[in-house]
Amino acid sequence: MTQTSAPVAVEVPRSLASSYARLSIMVLIWAANWPLVKSIFSVISPVGYMATRLGGAVIIMGALAFPLREPLLAAPKERVKLALIGIGQIGATLGLSSVALQYVGPGRAAVLTHTMQLWALPLGWLIARDRVGDKAVAGGLIGFLGILVFLNPMLVNWRDPRILVGNTLLLASAISWALAASFYRRYRWQTPFWTQAFWQVLWSAVVTLLLWALVGEPRPILWTGSLLGVLAFNWFGCTALCYWWWGKVLSVMPASRAGQITSLVPATTAVMSALTGREPITLGVAASIVLISSGIFLTLRSK
Repeated sequence: MTQTSAPVAVEVPRSLASSYARLSIMVLIWAANWPLVKSIFSVISPVGYMATRLGGAVIIMGALAFPLREPLLAAPKERVKLALIGIGQIGATLGLSSVALQYVGPGRAAVLTHTMQLWALPLGWLIARDRVGDKAVAGGLIGFLGILVFLNPMLVNWRDPRILVGNTLLLASAISWALAASFYRRYRWQTPFWTQAFWQVLWSAVVTLLLWALVGEPRPILWTGSLLGVLAFNWFGCTALCYWWWGKVLSVMPASRAGQITSLVPATTAVMSALTGREPITLGVAASIVLISSGIFLTLRSK
């Protein structure tokens, strides 16, 4: 396996502007999904949700591959690496965060999962040889300060075992995402982006379906219109579209910088949760949003 400073794929986005546009849409889609997912856990388990989400996404992406004239099989020498990366940044990240969402609110769950960019700074430097400038470090520190404000004991009951379990799972999901994204940037890829996304979702679905078959569903699933609507949103938007774009974005910018932009997801989720009355925005939450946004702006200005 050849180690390089940045990946080169068959196709690349035309400019950084297109990557920022993709990331902005991804932020809105992923932010809206947190409260939606939490709302369906009364009719389906987190493992069942993950299995149906990824399984449905595989079917849809496989069907779309034909009109898009995209191959379904990754390049032979890249299949194992892409599968492992997919299991890390899709299967493990989504699975751990979905289980944790049972114990914490959607806004808080989004914040901890998107500490990914903090882990991506050192991991990207160690694994992918990404250059980390002074502004990027300063931006990461400011963003981390914002997360500390968001999670201070005045806002979170750390004595609750359920909250402790949920937070631990969410931090594990963030580390898994950053680790896999950093390994992705380590290699040159010949597999087209659509096929990369399909291959990663496919093997994440296989692992999740096997886990679901092992643990089973604690109660019969209620196939309501709301459940089907959330699953369809996940199939088309959150999984098929966003992970295809995520691979494109990582081909032109470090995982730490892309992670800084997606760290807008928790702030956006917090606003959405406040508008629906689930989680009011307090002074501490507002302060953390300002700090996180400032960290993102500073990081984007780094070379």
